[in-house]
Amino acid sequence: MRSRNLIILTAVVAALGAFIFFVERHKPTTLEVVERANRVFPDLDQDTVEAVELQTSQGPIRLAVVNEEWRLVEPIDFPADAAAVRSLLGAIADLDAERVLPLGEVELADFGLDNPVLGVVLLDSEGTRFSLAVGDPTPLGSNRAVRRGSDEEIVMSTGAFVAGLDRGVDDWRSRDVVDLLEHDLDSVEIETAEDQIRAQRVNGRWQLEAPLVDLADRDQMQSLISELNTLRISEFLPVDGDPAELGLDPPAFRVLLEPRNSDPILTLEFSATEEGAQTIVCRRNGVDLFRVSNSIGIRLSKAPVLWRSDEVWPFSSWDVATAEFANTAEEIVVREADGLWQVDEGSEADSGEIRRRLTALADLVVREHDLMLPPTEVMGSVILVLDNDQGAEGLTYTFYAPMEEGGLAAVTVSTRADVMGIDAVTAETVVGDFEKLRSAVESSPAEE
Repeated sequence: MRSRNLIILTAVVAALGAFIFFVERHKPTTLEVVERANRVFPDLDQDTVEAVELQTSQGPIRLAVVNEEWRLVEPIDFPADAAAVRSLLGAIADLDAERVLPLGEVELADFGLDNPVLGVVLLDSEGTRFSLAVGDPTPLGSNRAVRRGSDEEIVMSTGAFVAGLDRGVDDWRSRDVVDLLEHDLDSVEIETAEDQIRAQRVNGRWQLEAPLVDLADRDQMQSLISELNTLRISEFLPVDGDPAELGLDPPAFRVLLEPRNSDPILTLEFSATEEGAQTIVCRRNGVDLFRVSNSIGIRLSKAPVLWRSDEVWPFSSWDVATAEFANTAEEIVVREADGLWQVDEGSEADSGEIRRRLTALADLVVREHDLMLPPTEVMGSVILVLDNDQGAEGLTYTFYAPMEEGGLAAVTVSTRADVMGIDAVTAETVVGDFEKLRSAVESSPAEE
């Protein structure tokens, strides 16, 4: 009986604990309940608000959630400053009713609420409407008189939220130009009057498709995408501005950013850079007009050749699972196991030496592109098997001796069509003297 009672008691305690964890812990504390009861809008949950209607000193403004993003919808259509919207919603949700005055005791006109200049209406996902008319500040202090909808009372509250409410249209517009990170993109295209540069993201790497098919310079691509994402609008321009006068007929640069998902391509058109100018004009998706820093124009002016990678092939030496080294004298296969390297026949390898050669391979720099395959002998080759986020990947490097003493060695890699010129000393370091790959540590003789 005691065991049975103990089991029942344990089950009751477990159920109570689960109830507290899954239900009670999400309920507000007594202090939170009291604080919420003193709010101007006790039932307002700012996270469920989907539309904001503002009456400002400069006219009406309407914002709404469109495709899960805040957007200005009146008097213009434009991406909204989401941080400004969230700040205003938070200020209104936290607004305390410091004093309540029945209308039978006071007059609306005494508080500027008979014809208020300022007001806000919030609509949540359930269709609930939270309406607030904002009156005059009190003679002493910074409090404001407000009225909720058609309530028969006036509420005195702090007026700090008014600064976040009474703002011009431009103050509600987002100054971000692009919100697409590298992993969000499938392709990037740059068009000028003379050139077209197009890069596709394939298996986590940027591949040039124009003006030639080759590996793209990942640093250039990442820097471009980063600069576009940090670019800020310095001045909004009227949407009916003359494209010719703004330098957009035709634009000096056109950038097309294609997202990986089904979202439409983002098009950015830029005017030409001018010596000494701090800004250039940008037109987004053929509609939005504004000025941005001239730095983006300078980057887009780079010659097409600079978008081609000068890395022989980018990989991490830590992703290598197997490496097969060969030269004119011998071959040796090494495998990584639990952080240590072993020669294929089972003996221990020199992990430090192997790591140095793999790092040299990963850091190979192209000195010249588009060489002819030389008639010289093959110095050696390296076959790598990588185990990375893209799964197993194979790479084959083939090194050719220089045409002349002190000249460049040539290298080809299986993932790239280019014949590249590299430093001959580095090539010799990678495929020379395989005895160094074997461990130099010898077992000490057994003690008698």
